[in-house]
Amino acid sequence: MIGYVLAVVSSIFFSLYVIPRKLTKLRPLYFSMLMGLGFFISSVMLYAFQPVLHFQETWSVQLWWSVLAGIIWAIGFVAFVKSIDAIGLARSNQWKNLQGPVAVILSLIILGEYASTNPVFALFAGVAVFLSAVCFTISSSREERKANLNGIYLATISGLAFGIVTVINKYVTTEVGVYSQQVVWSLGIFLSLFLYVVARKQLRRGLGGIARRDLLLGLSAGVIYLGASFFMLQAYRYIPAAIGFTIIQLNAIWTILIGINVFKELDFRSNYQRIGLGFLFAIFGIILLTFAHK
Repeated sequence: MIGYVLAVVSSIFFSLYVIPRKLTKLRPLYFSMLMGLGFFISSVMLYAFQPVLHFQETWSVQLWWSVLAGIIWAIGFVAFVKSIDAIGLARSNQWKNLQGPVAVILSLIILGEYASTNPVFALFAGVAVFLSAVCFTISSSREERKANLNGIYLATISGLAFGIVTVINKYVTTEVGVYSQQVVWSLGIFLSLFLYVVARKQLRRGLGGIARRDLLLGLSAGVIYLGASFFMLQAYRYIPAAIGFTIIQLNAIWTILIGINVFKELDFRSNYQRIGLGFLFAIFGIILLTFAHK
C-alpha cells in the first residue's frame, strides 16, 4: 500500500515542478539547465542528511547508468519545455504522459516485470492515457492545429525520453538505492546541458543576461522536481515500475486542473464534453492498474 501512496504523492510534485515554466519566458535551454542545477543542489543537500536518515548505499558502477539517464532526461525536458511554450501546460502534459505506456512496455520487457504485472491491464491503462491526450488536444483554427502538431511532436519526444529514463531509474534503485542515484542523475542533467550551452558561442553569451527572477524560477523547478523524483524512486522500492510509473500519471489530472483554472489554457464551457471525456480516460487508466498487480 505504501508504494501506491508514494506514487500518488510523486504525481502531485510532477504537476507542480513545471509551473515555474509558465511564469518565465527564459529560453528553454537556459531554463532546463537551471532546473538541472536546482535539482542537483537539492539532491546533494538531501544526501548530506545521511546521518539523520540512516540510509545505507554503496557507490557502485551501476550509477553510471544514472549519468546516461541524466543525458536522456535533459533532452526530453528541453523538448517538453518547448512543447509547453507551443501548446500550453495542460495539452503538452497529456502527450508527454505517453511516457507511461513507454515505461510500462520497457519495464515488462527489459526488467522482466511480467512476473509481477499483468501486461494486458497495464497496456490498456496506457491506451487510456493516450485517448485522454487526444481528447485534450483541442484546436480552434488552422494555425492552432499547426502549433498543436509541433507541440505534440515535442511532447511525444519527451515522453519517449522520460519512459526510457524510468526503466534506468528502476534498475538503479534496485541495485544501488535512491539518494546517491539522485545526486548522479541530477548532475548528469545539469552537466550535459551546461556543456552544450558553453560550447555554443551565442548561447554562452546569453548566460549573463539571465534575470534574477528567471534564475530563481529555474532553480525552484529543480527543487520541486527533487520531491517528484524522490517519492517516485521510493515507490519503486515497493511496487513494480510498470505500475508505479503509471500511477504517477495521475499528474495528468492535477496538471489539467492547473492549466484550465489557473492559466486559462482551455475554455471549459466550449469544450466541456471533450475535457470531461479526457478526465474519464485518465481516471479509467488508473483504475485499470488496480487489476494489473498480480
